[in-house]
Amino acid sequence: MKIITFILLILTLHFTEPAASPKINFEELMVSSEQNNNLINEAHKIALFQKLPVTIMTSDGVIIDAKAVESGKVVYAVITDKVNVFNNGYTAFYEDIINSVELKNSKIIYADGTVTDNSGGKFNYETNESLGADEYLMVPDWTFDRVYLFSKQNGNLIDTAFIPSSPSVLASPKMAMQHFNGRSILVSDQITDGVYRFDTSGSYMGIFAPAGGVNTAILDNIRGIRYRANYNLMVCVASGASQNTIQQFDTAGVHTGTFIGSTNLNSPFDILIRDNDMLITNSSGTNRITRFDLNGNFLSNFYTGTSFAFPQQIQRLPNGNIIVAAFSTPSGIAVLDSNGSFMRLLTGATGLRSVYLLDNGRYLVTNAGGVHEVDSSSGAIIRTVVTGANYQYITLYKPDMFVSVGSNDNVVTNNFELHQNFPNPFNPVTNISYSLTKKEFVKVKVTDISGKEIKTLVNQIQTAGNYSVRFSDEGLASGIYYYSIETGDFKQTRKMILLK
Repeated sequence: MKIITFILLILTLHFTEPAASPKINFEELMVSSEQNNNLINEAHKIALFQKLPVTIMTSDGVIIDAKAVESGKVVYAVITDKVNVFNNGYTAFYEDIINSVELKNSKIIYADGTVTDNSGGKFNYETNESLGADEYLMVPDWTFDRVYLFSKQNGNLIDTAFIPSSPSVLASPKMAMQHFNGRSILVSDQITDGVYRFDTSGSYMGIFAPAGGVNTAILDNIRGIRYRANYNLMVCVASGASQNTIQQFDTAGVHTGTFIGSTNLNSPFDILIRDNDMLITNSSGTNRITRFDLNGNFLSNFYTGTSFAFPQQIQRLPNGNIIVAAFSTPSGIAVLDSNGSFMRLLTGATGLRSVYLLDNGRYLVTNAGGVHEVDSSSGAIIRTVVTGANYQYITLYKPDMFVSVGSNDNVVTNNFELHQNFPNPFNPVTNISYSLTKKEFVKVKVTDISGKEIKTLVNQIQTAGNYSVRFSDEGLASGIYYYSIETGDFKQTRKMILLK
């Protein structure tokens, strides 16, 4: 069927009068290709046949991507603002592009993988940190079909090819997730319809789900992946026989059936597991975020408002609030309380696919223009860490650790531990993190040098995993302070310095 479609497209190419400009507008093109990556796949086939580029990155920051086919011709999305993607973006055919873009100063990528770089190495990023920290962030990209690694502390780039390009396997990697044994990485791919496994050196190990090979009757146009409490894998599916469902696989990648049916889902993109329920984002319909119990039974629509659109990755903050990457307008970082009430939309960066709270208290976000660091209070852009590729979901990677369930990216550790606060010295805010090996009642408090309690930061039962809380100086004088953790059978105290 795909071969017939391809032939018809070629025939259309030869016998259809060329259109002056694409009929589809920029946002429609971005949204439709995001929901159905086969549009991009078809565009790449035509580009390969015509020997046209699939991506152009100009030295002055314009990003041009092949996204769809119209009248037998490749339609390109032209992104002129890498931070606010929908600001002054437009669609164009190739003949329009060559008349308006200086290709001699651009990096050009073709469908066969050939790259011509006339940008003077503008997009050849050097890492500014080395491995050695405890935690990192993985981010796939659709341009080079690989997985980047960033610092969880400050968002700095660590590795541009943590998982290198694997052309025979990855064609649009959406999400990378550490396998529950900690010693390999799973990557979901939207075009090739599989969840693939790599070791932590980036070597391909084979398809994980569906076990036995790609089966589009089970997985077709997949997005986010998450673990259940029993370490069964859940996969968001948008197309094919399992359209608008969450499919489930056991720990060997064997399909166990539909976990959540299509009745209350509409193009699901990501899953967040909380203590007593799970939230699923939907790109279409009014049920922007749907709520289910941990067995997959529908509970309620968590958010149905219009303050943001097309939610993709969803994360939980340490205080219980929810952050959502909103892709289409109204676009930005949506913040909800734990009950789904809308609080605010941060619009410093738009067209977002993912948002993650860094240890420095800022957000790291991704879109079609780059990976950006954003102020978590105002939403103002602080910097663009990298640009020149289509960046996807942000997930935690912690070497040599066992992964816990949920979407707060907790990791089950071998020991209880209270980590050194960061930054230290601090002014006015620092992050205090700790690790639990089992469910316990936890108390975390801050005291002065005399032992007088200043503030209790945590006083509740928590499950196994890694946690982080923020502490503000709240008018305190410069000096030495102590923070401590107490559980049923574990106590630890560390020193921190407030320096004004």
